[in-house]
Amino acid sequence: MKYVAIAFVLIVAGFVVALQFIPIGIEPLTEMYFENHTELPAYLFLNQTYNFSFSIHNLEYIDMDYNYSIALGYNNKTYVLEKNNVTIKNNETTTIFQEFAILENFERGVIDITLDKNFENPMQKDPNLINRSIDIHFWFEEITGPTIIVTSD
Repeated sequence: MKYVAIAFVLIVAGFVVALQFIPIGIEPLTEMYFENHTELPAYLFLNQTYNFSFSIHNLEYIDMDYNYSIALGYNNKTYVLEKNNVTIKNNETTTIFQEFAILENFERGVIDITLDKNFENPMQKDPNLINRSIDIHFWFEEITGPTIIVTSD
């Protein structure tokens, strides 16, 4: 019986030690996502204005400052549509609206949004989430009409 009691105490002590390595409590994070993602423009006509919006949700347990950049890429070129910063209070969401138009022929393009924190949350304990950018994007293609070729007889 004495050995059973000693084994029981060692097992319980082992569990207590193991539990010390499991993070408890808060896990701060930031969400970024497209609003109405099913309605993002997938096929575009030239010289027409299109739009989209994305949201940033602060779940960091403190007010946070963010820098974001919206870039348009096509034909091996990248254009920055907007570069700005925003302060979001804890557990609040900010939605950003953006319009764009493409004026030259292209085959395929991308809208890329990058979000960076202006400072690191001191409550963040996960080393995989420290100093990480958040990036979301969507692809689109040009709609081209039929080509008419006139030949002489």
